[in-house]
Amino acid sequence: MSNDCGQCQSYIKYVEQELSSYLQAGQFQRVECDSQADGQECLALYHSPSCQLLIQRTDGADYCALGTFEAPFLTDQVLEVDGSQGWFNLVYLLEFRANKKIMTQRVIEQFWDGTLDYHQWLAQLLTGQFAQLLAMFEPGVPATWLADYIQFMQRQRYYGA
Repeated sequence: MSNDCGQCQSYIKYVEQELSSYLQAGQFQRVECDSQADGQECLALYHSPSCQLLIQRTDGADYCALGTFEAPFLTDQVLEVDGSQGWFNLVYLLEFRANKKIMTQRVIEQFWDGTLDYHQWLAQLLTGQFAQLLAMFEPGVPATWLADYIQFMQRQRYYGA
């Protein structure tokens, strides 16, 4: 693996531009990048002093996730961003903090018909929230929120009970 994004370079550059203020505020630096399926499958890994950030495009869907330093960067399988592998989808974390569904069917349909850009939408959602999300992953601080997060995810039916 390398930091060369190959055929994903334009996609990764676009995401970095849309999320630039958050990457900068969190002191994130890209450390690895992977491109597969002629640029249709993209993964980029970033490190900061507090955690990791993952940018992922797979099966036509975009994701951004925060992860512990132990979370794997696996390019040969789908990374789970529900927390089960140490990766937590940013939208799921925001829903957990707000205690409500944000990624509604209407929003998903807007992504698919091109009337809403995922990364622009995510950047707006993160306004005023990103520092609190990073604090949840601060090294040496117990993840006291994790049990409540799992229960929230089960109620939202993101994964089984």
